Amino acid sequence: MAVDNNDATTTGPKTIRKLGPSEHYSSSRHHLGIYRCVTVSVRHLHPQPSPLLQGTQISPAFFAALASIVKDQPILRVGITGEDSSNAHWTHIPQVDLRDHVSVELVPCETVQEYEDKIAERQGWEQDQKWQNLETRSPWRITILRPSSDNEAVLKELGGQEDVFLFFHHALMDGTSGREFHEMLLSALAAHQNQDKDFSTVLSFPEPPSLNEPLEDAVNFTFSWRFMLSVLWNHFGPRFLKPKPQPVWNAKPYNFSLPYKTRIKPIDISPETLAVLLEACRKHSVTLTALLHSLVLTSLATRLSSSPAESPAFFSGTPISLRPYLAKKPDDTDKPSASPPLRCLVSTCFHQFSPATVSALRAPNADINALIWENAAQAKKDLATKLALIPRDDIVAMLKYVSNWMEFWRKRDGMPRSESWEISNVGVLKSAETTDSPRATRMLFSNGAMAAGPPIGVDVASVAGSKLTLSVSYQDKVVDDELVEQLRSDLRGYAEKLAETGTSFV
Repeated sequence: MAVDNNDATTTGPKTIRKLGPSEHYSSSRHHLGIYRCVTVSVRHLHPQPSPLLQGTQISPAFFAALASIVKDQPILRVGITGEDSSNAHWTHIPQVDLRDHVSVELVPCETVQEYEDKIAERQGWEQDQKWQNLETRSPWRITILRPSSDNEAVLKELGGQEDVFLFFHHALMDGTSGREFHEMLLSALAAHQNQDKDFSTVLSFPEPPSLNEPLEDAVNFTFSWRFMLSVLWNHFGPRFLKPKPQPVWNAKPYNFSLPYKTRIKPIDISPETLAVLLEACRKHSVTLTALLHSLVLTSLATRLSSSPAESPAFFSGTPISLRPYLAKKPDDTDKPSASPPLRCLVSTCFHQFSPATVSALRAPNADINALIWENAAQAKKDLATKLALIPRDDIVAMLKYVSNWMEFWRKRDGMPRSESWEISNVGVLKSAETTDSPRATRMLFSNGAMAAGPPIGVDVASVAGSKLTLSVSYQDKVVDDELVEQLRSDLRGYAEKLAETGTSFV
């Protein structure tokens, strides 16, 4: 791709292309500090304990594996300039030192639970950090945490493992690409296990990379007149002419002055319990994501029943990958790639849970199990309807009409949130089949605090043949800690009860 010399300065980095509307959506949020990064961490279990895991050294094999991915993925060697404007551009980074992107730390712990708690706390802390030197350093990094303990029993249980965190700016890629990165890394580690000599961590890229086109050009979006008029009316129509919107529980209004602090509460679901959940979903013809929406609804409707005026209804969202809807290009088959390009391709499906639905769950003699499946079926129907409609009438394609992103967000500061929660599922990580390199045993995915989005995020990730992990994330001071702990306890309890009984969640 040719360098956009019109936007390059004589001293600054060369620009490649302007960010697309959805990329500006993410870059502007980062600049304002209201959404900072996405995180996908994967637990690596090594086939045998190594002295390397007792310190902070990074093996030549790891650097060689990472280098192969950076060379293959253009988005990992670009920066961003003009993030404070609606004219942000990708920049060419001619040299990448992998040591600037990777660090290792030891985690002191006296119990296994202490280690797990520190992993969750660290994931939240990392998500609160803003990217520095964006023009000249690509906004992604890897942090490797390794357990350290004086307790031999703890070391025996945690032996041979390390947690590999990938943090990245959302304009670069989405959660699905975060999972794909880890799959690439595990595969590359298997291929580079014999790399025992020092590996140069400095990679040179004298020519600017050819980036994928923006999402809006990659998918052939179309609009109906009814959809266009509806969007325009919702945004610009006189308020006194519109019906009063249905109030929903949404915690607290947007408040960009609050400290940006992410809290993360993981929930591990064993392979055995997961198998029961999936079989029950198949039996009732719903997806796991749809069931999780229903379980979150059941928990919040019950826990907030003492304040029905504040929680008469709920509204939630599901991020959807747009990969199946990419427009085919003539050269798609001319340039085969061993791995998919890392990028951000996301839209959203919304779910409305009416006052009648909520009241039914709160009724004294409610058949909770039947209602859970009924509401899961409705969430599944919402998803099926949305998927059948794409790429027509998608709100993501309307982002191109936003002319001033800073103003776009500042107008929302102080306004009520529109959603109650979001459930994002990045799917199943397929670990490389190997006996002499690390394999994955756990994946923890989190979006972090959504200061300009839903108050609660439930992020879903699993490893093939291993556990499912849910991450309940929220912004400190926006949602009560007690409510989140109740939600966490309920979700774990629903799953365990179904595994125990085979038919009942409660």
